[in-house]
Amino acid sequence: MDDGSTDQSSLIADDLSAEDSRIRVFHTANSGVAAARNNGLKNARGTFVMFVDSDDWMDPTIIQDMWERMEQTKADLVTCDIAHSVEKPTPPQPNEHPAFHLYSNKDYLRLFFKIDSNEWVHYPVAKLYQRDLLPQPLYPEDIRVGEDVFGTYLAIANAQTIAKVEKVGYFYYFNPESATAHFTEKDFDLLKVWDRMLEVTEGKDPDHAYAEVNRNRINFTLLLRLLTEVPTKTRKSAFKEQQEQLRSDLKKCEASLLHSPIVRSRKIMIYLLCHCFPLMELGGSLFMLLRKLSGNKIADAQRRSLS
Repeated sequence: MDDGSTDQSSLIADDLSAEDSRIRVFHTANSGVAAARNNGLKNARGTFVMFVDSDDWMDPTIIQDMWERMEQTKADLVTCDIAHSVEKPTPPQPNEHPAFHLYSNKDYLRLFFKIDSNEWVHYPVAKLYQRDLLPQPLYPEDIRVGEDVFGTYLAIANAQTIAKVEKVGYFYYFNPESATAHFTEKDFDLLKVWDRMLEVTEGKDPDHAYAEVNRNRINFTLLLRLLTEVPTKTRKSAFKEQQEQLRSDLKKCEASLLHSPIVRSRKIMIYLLCHCFPLMELGGSLFMLLRKLSGNKIADAQRRSLS
């Protein structure tokens, strides 16, 4: 899927498709990642589907490893571990029989909703799907940030058994200088994501209750990101109204969150944001200074730990 690329990747893809009839290339004009994935899924012909972002890398044998586990366990979906990297990793030594773990739909959804954990499993990548189990369109195209959360939920909801290959098979490239590495107005779309998750899980328990916890928690996530990613002057001018709304909403759901099944470290920060906001503002400023001095090396770890 060529979504308005401006480098040579479009030409490379066309050359490859001319050499191999199995490769088909579709060109669109900056329709967005959700539309690109939906278009790819619409035009796919294979039994299986795997999404791979253009600037990431994969272990050379991971697709075979995942397919073999699917055949062996009859799982509806297979996933693997992800590593975040800023440079192409050295290919690991082949592992003929990597360990794997089986999850029921119920247990894996607990990970997805971060119930009693802080796992990140909402990525659309690093997963091998059975195409006929994926609803279409899979991703909402009117959401700019977090559309993968919605689509991944729909995919997991249709999978009765999920297998995880205990191996780092997908390397996610994190560029600390990219637009997506910094807080922008688009990030408030996460509120819309979880409003929609409440709608799609209506009548489905415990999914709806889990979605409600995450809808309340997103107030905390966005507020903490504002404090740790946006300079004070910009935050108080460009995002003053949103910040006050997040603070108000977080205070309203504080008691519910403190009694919810989320990890203790998040509860502590929620309490501090509600009762010691000036101290958290100072901590956010110090964090940004430390990140700047360290050359943004801790930026990705911070982003992955907040939600």
